[in-house]
Amino acid sequence: MPFARILVAIDGSEGADRAFAKAIELASLTGASLTALTIEGPLPAYAATVGEVDEVKREKDSFFRALAVAAERQAKEAGLLIDVEIRPGHAAEMIVRRAREGGFDLVVVGHKGHFLQDYLLGSTADRVAHHAPCPVMIVK
Repeated sequence: MPFARILVAIDGSEGADRAFAKAIELASLTGASLTALTIEGPLPAYAATVGEVDEVKREKDSFFRALAVAAERQAKEAGLLIDVEIRPGHAAEMIVRRAREGGFDLVVVGHKGHFLQDYLLGSTADRVAHHAPCPVMIVK
């Protein structure tokens, strides 16, 4: 079996949605276990009051819970079991760390075509591809 454990990064973007669909397809074909990872970035530093910070936190928590529920539903519709993890931190760093800790055979991430991200600063997908301990599939 080429892949026994697949990690897919999801964030609600079109690229991540395509990556998730590809990961489901691969897990179905290979019988691999599937884990979806979403990274909850830091709260904005510009909020003026504790109430504003709490509101942003509630909105983010709600967004990521909805993302997890949608991933579980989509996997179930494909006849797959999935683990969905929501972790705080920097996306590329956390994806690489989780891939290493979890002994994954493949990481699937979406590509984002933003000029500044991809060419001047380096995209999350690019950083994951360079640092992951296993093969990385970048889905366009």
